[in-house]
Amino acid sequence: MKYDLSSLIALSIFVGLILLISVGPFTLAIASFVAIIWIYFALSVKSTKKLKIKTSVSPQRVFTDDPVECVTSVYNESNFILSNVQLVDFGAESGYVIDESLNLEDEEKKTYGEKSAKGVLKPHSSLSIRYTMGFRTRGEHSFLHVRVVVKGFLGLFKVEKTFNPARSVLVFPKMLPLDTFKTMLIDPVEGEKTDFKLLEDVTHITGVHEYAGEPFQRIHWKISAHLDKLMVKEYEYTASSVIKMYVDYNLPPQVYARNVWSSIRKDYEEYASIAASGMVKYFSDHGMEITLKVLADKIYEVFPQWVRKDYVPYLDVLARARGIDNPSEELLLENVLQKDMYSMSKNSTVVLISLYLTDDVIPKLLTIRSRVSELIAFVMPYGFRMPYHKKYRSFAILPQEVKKLRDQSALLTENNVMVHVLMDNESVDEVIRSYEKSPLETR
Repeated sequence: MKYDLSSLIALSIFVGLILLISVGPFTLAIASFVAIIWIYFALSVKSTKKLKIKTSVSPQRVFTDDPVECVTSVYNESNFILSNVQLVDFGAESGYVIDESLNLEDEEKKTYGEKSAKGVLKPHSSLSIRYTMGFRTRGEHSFLHVRVVVKGFLGLFKVEKTFNPARSVLVFPKMLPLDTFKTMLIDPVEGEKTDFKLLEDVTHITGVHEYAGEPFQRIHWKISAHLDKLMVKEYEYTASSVIKMYVDYNLPPQVYARNVWSSIRKDYEEYASIAASGMVKYFSDHGMEITLKVLADKIYEVFPQWVRKDYVPYLDVLARARGIDNPSEELLLENVLQKDMYSMSKNSTVVLISLYLTDDVIPKLLTIRSRVSELIAFVMPYGFRMPYHKKYRSFAILPQEVKKLRDQSALLTENNVMVHVLMDNESVDEVIRSYEKSPLETR
């Protein structure tokens, strides 16, 4: 605890000097008043020591910008009244407070700083603060301390006690909405049977897309007539893929101008987590087995046998992992791929998300492609456009390394290694659909 007695001590010295000069009813009354203040101070300290803090944060797992209800209460266990109490909750430094009482635009409702409440703490009563917080970025966000300030009459003294209750919120990244992500279907889903050679259930139509060279029996004639263009049926699958996902949050050591790339990496990390979360949800909803490896300050792994037919453990890892600018050798993408490639087989689809692919990674991709059914790599140094936003003109200037990679990606695509360098005005959904319409789909 901390004490501020400067005013009370100054008053006591002043009264003591007066008593040395003259002793009378008035000076004795003042001295009695000061003595009572000192007694009140001693009782306030004793009562402050018995204060208890209770906090709650609900829910403890949310997505970015979702509201989190926070309640902080201080309880007086003593039999003494504390007449001037201030409760201050410093909240989470990385979040913002949503003031629902303001009838303003959403952005204007978001304020920063602590929340506080003042009042009287009677014996065995409490003083509470209730507020709502939101978080713009993923990760585990810890709350700061709580402070209780007890002030004396006329502010002659102040007693402070700081509490550090354990409070945190795990914020999942937003999930990128994906309509489709076709993969090579190898393993039949248990309990599902079909005679259709492509492992599709023709009795369940999930959607339609524009004609791109498919057999004529797949054309949906009624919708085609209505839209005045050929549309093709999309069927539910009765088989699943084995997905191996690699999400690299780190900055490759071969990249120049590292200070610039370091700032780019921080934004990329958020975009990569959003894209990976959307893909994980899509694969999980379609019954596919997913092995996820996130390269960050360490290697985070989630294997399909660890989960119970949901994608929350994958989101947990994508939220907690934090990339670094100077990864060690065992954290480099090329070394992780080199280690894992011999465990891959033709029933695997490899999906890779990275800030940049170095010259050391590309040969590994070609080798992996010869061992698996499909390999798709997304490089997103500037993030991407969300599918519900309008397409706009991009003025981003690509670094020389990225320009070189874009030139190489055309050659890689010819070798069935689908590598795409996304610009900030492209959406992941558009890129996926462009590959699905390409001749590589029927290879």
